[in-house]
Amino acid sequence: MNDSPRLLVASGLHAGASIALSEGHALKIGNGSGVDLILADAGVAPHHATVSLSGKRLLVHAVSDGVTVFGRILKSGTNTLLHHGASFGLGETRLQFNHGEPFKEGTSLRAERAWLLRHAPLAWLLKRFATLPRLVWFALAATALALAAAYGLNLYAPRPLRPHAPLLEQPAYRQVQVRTEKETGRRIYEGYVQSVGELGALSLDARAQGGAPVLRVAVGDVMQEQLSDFLDKYYRGAQLRAAGPGVFVATAPAADAYLAPESWDYARLDRLARAQIEGLKALRFAGHENDSGPVRIPLEALGLNLLSTSHTAWLADAQGTRYFAGARLPLGKITGIAGCGATVTRDDGSVYLLTVNRAAKASPC
Repeated sequence: MNDSPRLLVASGLHAGASIALSEGHALKIGNGSGVDLILADAGVAPHHATVSLSGKRLLVHAVSDGVTVFGRILKSGTNTLLHHGASFGLGETRLQFNHGEPFKEGTSLRAERAWLLRHAPLAWLLKRFATLPRLVWFALAATALALAAAYGLNLYAPRPLRPHAPLLEQPAYRQVQVRTEKETGRRIYEGYVQSVGELGALSLDARAQGGAPVLRVAVGDVMQEQLSDFLDKYYRGAQLRAAGPGVFVATAPAADAYLAPESWDYARLDRLARAQIEGLKALRFAGHENDSGPVRIPLEALGLNLLSTSHTAWLADAQGTRYFAGARLPLGKITGIAGCGATVTRDDGSVYLLTVNRAAKASPC
């Protein structure tokens, strides 16, 4: 076993180089100044991507366009999680994640399958078929021939007493609808299934009917995994459960397990999750369904204190830096400071109310 997790340069001008990764430290990658890992290959932007450890996985944040994961483009501003052995590309450079374990036969393939299962279930299914041993293919071919023969014989057999229901009439597919596109005549399947296996069966059934069907069907299990990864950026130990097709309810942990100011902005997290996860209708937070008005965030969660005199009030951080009304915090601009908190307006116009711990105040707020 290696000493620590590392990021390896697998191809390009710097092939063979590596850099250690540490928990809590974000590693900036690009060809400009101010980054931690400089790559001089073609197609690499000044600040192309940022990576950091997330447990035993690598969180990749695409800062610029041109980040590819297993041949698929990761849009700028989006994140993805990779397992040990997985690789990603920046321009003409390919980087591989090692979590401090030796690479074994099939390590990279398992990492690719894990990623495809979450983000491209149909591609995962095709890859699984493509990597089946030859003996299994022979068995499948023999099974297909046997089924074809049985089907042919069935044409001449008496009508069965209990015919098999069409696939879309089965309970597992009650949330799937099919329509015909007027311009092309293609069948469009839309809706939800629970598992990747159900999606695979639907894909085979759709193709068996001929034409070039289009599947826009989300998988509940995959969405739940993607949402769990999404919530890990904002909470430690948030619980998640399905509440309907495309709808999930999160139970947030205690406030000391909130990891970012946006952790209190439940409406924002709902919007971000819906923008990143295909098929997601809503992300709700138990106990916060009726939140309205400014987002309330404890001052101590941001490492700030509220201080005041008879003439003025200000915020102070752990280093003693003072922030008066009109100053800018990383969160936004301070638009007001009162006896019980401060108001911060973000660049998008949303308002955050930074509140003091009432129990720690001598006077009521």
